Amino acid sequence: MRGEVVVASKDTEVPGSFHAAVGLCCEGDVRQEAIARFRAGWRAPGRLVLVTGEDSAYGDAILAWPPRPQGQGQGRFVSAAPTLAEAVRAVLGATGPGVVRSGGEREVPLPIWHTPTFRRWYAVQRAVGNRLVSARPVWSFHARSGPLFFWALHVSVHVAAENRTKDNEVVLSRPDTTNVLLYRRGASPGESLVVLVREYRSPGTAADGFVHELPGGSGGEGTTSALAVTEVWEETGFQLDPARLRHHGHRPVAATLSVHHAHLYSAELTEDELEWFRPHAGPYGVSADGELTWPELCTVDTIMARRLVDWPTLGMIAQVLFGEG
Repeated sequence: MRGEVVVASKDTEVPGSFHAAVGLCCEGDVRQEAIARFRAGWRAPGRLVLVTGEDSAYGDAILAWPPRPQGQGQGRFVSAAPTLAEAVRAVLGATGPGVVRSGGEREVPLPIWHTPTFRRWYAVQRAVGNRLVSARPVWSFHARSGPLFFWALHVSVHVAAENRTKDNEVVLSRPDTTNVLLYRRGASPGESLVVLVREYRSPGTAADGFVHELPGGSGGEGTTSALAVTEVWEETGFQLDPARLRHHGHRPVAATLSVHHAHLYSAELTEDELEWFRPHAGPYGVSADGELTWPELCTVDTIMARRLVDWPTLGMIAQVLFGEG
């Protein structure tokens, strides 16, 4: 059954629930033509809302005419098609059939809603009885290949366990990462050797201006174990047999800020493999993504003394070397 298309001139006219919302940033005859094309093109069974004007809190996509550069505006799809008809088709293609949302959920754009990290975070909120009062998108960033990479929502959440509404925080996220600890146990824990990769990352604050981290990354298709093998090869040149991987689960990395998780794997190296790393110092990485990595062997004592890694990386090392699983 074909759904309905509702036009709202202000946020107070937006229905209490809908499947998709589009902001119309155009005037006069162009707006009327766009509305007619959306009515003709919306084939999904749900409700599409067209909100006129620039400042609406609702919108999974923006149709602006004249067109703006294509991409995302604070997590929203923005079409830059050369004709109005193509722009409408592009927006409808981006929203698809949408997802039914109500209340504060309506403010979460579909590109953010569909990310695994948002879905996991919101599932936890609903499971404990919390309610999303509002969720204003404040920022988004896209990888060179186009998909949404970083996003931030200024959320207002009614906390059921405390019977209060908290509205002074931003929920930030990026795709989950997969990290691999390659190591060789030493005579003492501090003498254990760990493979790190040195890479220039703009936020890095280590003494040498680089980031020292475990091989790892995010993106791509398939399982996290397959990604683990790929990342080790890309960042160190070492071909790791997937059967050797040990999985240690996943945890948040910065729980007060970001909802993404790190998935941790490990594999113990042989003495011969340790020797392989010494002459193979790099560089490696995916240059098209601006990635240049240099493998380095460090003892745990050296990592501690030189303060090479951040707290989450130190925790991952401890989980493998001192943990039970």
